[in-house]
Amino acid sequence: FQQMETMRLFQETEPMKGCINDNKECTDLYLPRKCQYSNRIINAKDRSSIQLSLAAIKDGRVDLNDTKQVVISGFVRTKGESDFALEKILKEQGDYPVSF
Repeated sequence: FQQMETMRLFQETEPMKGCINDNKECTDLYLPRKCQYSNRIINAKDRSSIQLSLAAIKDGRVDLNDTKQVVISGFVRTKGESDFALEKILKEQGDYPVSF
């Protein structure tokens, strides 16, 4: 657990941008997903990775136009840290409930 957290703190948190031309347009056809906790690239053969779509609740109703994506790699899930990783990511985004 300690090693994963220290590795996470030293890694870059900026999303992947790909190749950008002179007109400021992304020219890559495919940008692989990255785990938001460990910043590892999720390849096509990673069958245990997950991507959660969390919808916002406004006025007691689910707003499907306001969703946030959370991506967790299979590496984090096999280590048994996916629940901690999800909690950590949601706290950083400010979406984790303070009390139940």
